Order: sequence, then structure tokens, then C-alpha cells
Amino acid sequence: MGVLEEIVLAMNYVGVFAFAVSGVLKGIDKDMDVFGCAFLGLVTAFGGGVVRDLVAGEVPPLAFRSEVDFSVAIFAIVSALCMYRFRNFVKALPYFDAIGLGAFAALGGEVAVKSGLGPVGIVFASMITGCGGGMIRDVLAGEIPLVLRRELYATAAIVGGIAFYFLSRVSIELALFVSAVVTTSLRMVAIRFGINLPRVRRERT
Repeated sequence: MGVLEEIVLAMNYVGVFAFAVSGVLKGIDKDMDVFGCAFLGLVTAFGGGVVRDLVAGEVPPLAFRSEVDFSVAIFAIVSALCMYRFRNFVKALPYFDAIGLGAFAALGGEVAVKSGLGPVGIVFASMITGCGGGMIRDVLAGEIPLVLRRELYATAAIVGGIAFYFLSRVSIELALFVSAVVTTSLRMVAIRFGINLPRVRRERT
């Protein structure tokens, strides 16, 4: 296995773990039972990747072919369920989400390049891979998806996708690392300082 394959696998495991935990924490926050929390964890971990693979023509999606990914998700879900009583752990939901967003946005770009997509396809793949699982999670939890209502979320993934496109011309390994760091950093800065995109407000008469 080459260096690139090892980096891709490591980032994939990080993304699956982080998003699975964020899904469980969302389920706990919504007072779901154990099955509901676990299901939300799985959907969050694999939702974005499934959509990405279908767009890129990777059938069946990786989520249905990798038992290791499934094992990582189950481990993350069990860990989160065991740790949820710690108040600070539950408060970490946005940060687990940010880590997953960064890892998956970078992986989306890598899959798009491998599939021969152009710059628009690469940026879109980064965005949908990073945001897809979280969007499905929020819908199932009865919320308007975070990506549509506040803070830099999809925007962070788009910036990461743009970074991936330009750096992929130099090195895919470098593109993966920088894209993940840029996306995660932007998201965490937005969380820390409450940075939001401008909202369109309807004038009331």
C-alpha cells in the first residue's frame, strides 16, 4: 500500500469516527433511545460518502463494501454512548462535527480527482461529502440542517475543495492535508466566534 492510500484510509477512519460520534450526540440531545442514537451515528458517518460515490459513479458505495469502516463507526457509537454522561463530552458535538467535515471534504476532492471530474465537480464533491451526513442527521433529528441556517459550514467545505483543486496539481497528499486543515480550521473559528453568513431577511409590513 502506497503513502497516498495510507493517508486516504487514515483520514477516512478519522471522518467516520468523528461523524459517528456527532450523530450519537445529536441523538442524545434529542432524547432518542439507544437504537435511534446508533442509527443517527451510522447515517452521519456514511451519508455524505454514499451520496458522493453515487455522484462519482462508484457503485456500490464504499460504505457498503468496507467492513472496517463499519467497525470504526460501531466503535465510535459505543464509545459515545459510554461517555455521554460527561457534560463536556456532549458539548464537544460541534468540534467532532468540524473534524469530520474537514476529513470528508478532503476525501471528496480525492475521489473526484480519481473519477476525472473538473474543478466544479471537485468542489461539489468536497462539499457534499463533508455536509451530506450532517444534513441527513439534522433532518432525521427534526431540525433545519445546520448547513442551511447558521455559521460557516458548507462554505468551509467549499473553501477546502477549492484548496484541494489547486494543490492537487502539485501533490494529492499535500492537497488532502491542507484541504482537511483549512476546512476544519474555518469551521472551528466559526464555532468559536459565532461567525455567520449574512441572512436574507424578509421585510415586514
